[in-house]
Amino acid sequence: MKPTSNETRFTIIPDELLKETMDRDVLPFLTAIGSAGYVTVRRRNAGTGKSRLYYEAYRPQAPRGAIVISHGYSESVEKYKEVIYYFTQAGYQVYLADHRGHGRSVRDTDHPCMVHVAHFKDYVRDLHTFIAKVVEPSVNGQLPLYLYAHSMGGAIGALYLEAWPDTFQKAVLSAPMLSLSMGALPIPCARALGRIMIRMNRGATYPPGQHPFTPGDAFETSCSSCRQRYDYYREKKEANPLFQTCGSSYGWAYEALNACRHVTQKKNCRRITVPVLVFQSMNDTTVTSSGIERFVANTPSAALVKVDQSKHEIYNSTASVLKEYYQRIFDFLQPE
Repeated sequence: MKPTSNETRFTIIPDELLKETMDRDVLPFLTAIGSAGYVTVRRRNAGTGKSRLYYEAYRPQAPRGAIVISHGYSESVEKYKEVIYYFTQAGYQVYLADHRGHGRSVRDTDHPCMVHVAHFKDYVRDLHTFIAKVVEPSVNGQLPLYLYAHSMGGAIGALYLEAWPDTFQKAVLSAPMLSLSMGALPIPCARALGRIMIRMNRGATYPPGQHPFTPGDAFETSCSSCRQRYDYYREKKEANPLFQTCGSSYGWAYEALNACRHVTQKKNCRRITVPVLVFQSMNDTTVTSSGIERFVANTPSAALVKVDQSKHEIYNSTASVLKEYYQRIFDFLQPE
């Protein structure tokens, strides 16, 4: 990934100073401009019952735009404090909510660590509810609205762009989950197995290889390429059970595979009319490249940026990679 011209002036936190800078400078700054709350959404597996999503909002002075963040699988708002800091420093308001089954938001299962959802489109409807009830009333049509979405959040974001193409002016999809590898199990077989388990009322159970959270995961097998950034959130995750979402259910895998197939179909991609910047990590072992490349090929307004020296969580890379990464984003978000 090569730097672009007319670079925006901003400073990435050095790797070795991350924890010190986050605790001393970043978190107090975000606390001063931030607020938190809950928004009510429908709990699909409880009929007409209602539940809530936790969200945070950050409003710096004299904003140039507003960014909605859609986080990834087994993540939470808490993991994005450094990302929020760079966006607010660049002059953007930031809004983000914990997806259902994550962080401080409602669960669709009694398993506290399991990533489970009854219908993948519930994520998309939740995002729409959050934007309609929290983001749009706050922005009040006075700022351009942008989307930043990572991994599972990227699939949610792409589905959102197809369903509501006029909400955002531009979108950034970072290592989006647009295709999944099921290992040795062919995807048609994985979908069939998931469908069978759901029909047997076992959709909210762990498939082989999936399990509850256990502390002590190794950095070397993580999705981050920066040890300091990995360790910083790992400590928070191990200290707070609400952040310990981990293995997926049969139901989530089935819904995710269906979502990947739907979101990359040409007829659906053509519904997206706004510019979309898609980042693909060249060392990603979490999502496969086929879905990303198919989505970009089928979406006329999409452009692909390939990132070296990074793993799946590009935003958790070393400072040298982050400098170019954010420069690309800020250049892209500039008015035409």
